[in-house]
Order: sequence, then structure tokens, then C-alpha cells
Amino acid sequence: MTDDDTDDGAGVPDSDPRHLDPAGDLADLVESGEFDISLADDQDADDLRAFLDAVDAGEIDADPATEATVRIVRSLLDGPDDDS
Repeated sequence: MTDDDTDDGAGVPDSDPRHLDPAGDLADLVESGEFDISLADDQDADDLRAFLDAVDAGEIDADPATEATVRIVRSLLDGPDDDS
């Protein structure tokens, strides 16, 4: 840390390390359609649904990265390429 670091107020969200959320930024891109992803041929959608069920049941701790992953998984499962 540098000498000019203070804790007297909130920083600017785009530059303050306390507000950086790269996983959330990626989830935003996936949800907006700017970053087009789809399930791999060998990926089982049921495994992803089981992950969502575990998060919803509280079996997996919800932190910002987990929340972003849930958003991405929901986008994958709800997307037009979902053929299951």
C-alpha cells in the first residue's frame, strides 16, 4: 500500500479495488449477448441445474464469484442453444 491510501471514503467503482468485480463484469457480458457462449458438446445441462439447485439450497456459499457464475449458468440454460 502507498502512503496516500486512506480509508476516509469510497473510491470510484471502476478503479477502487473494493468495487472491482471481474466475474460480475463477465456475467454482464454473457447476459447482454456481447460475449456469446454455449454449452460444450460434452457438457451435461443436468450438472449445471444440479449446481443451481445446490446454490439455491444454500449448500454452496454465495459470494460475488458464485453469484456471477449462477448468472452465467442461467444464461447458458435459458439461451436459444439450450436443446435439452
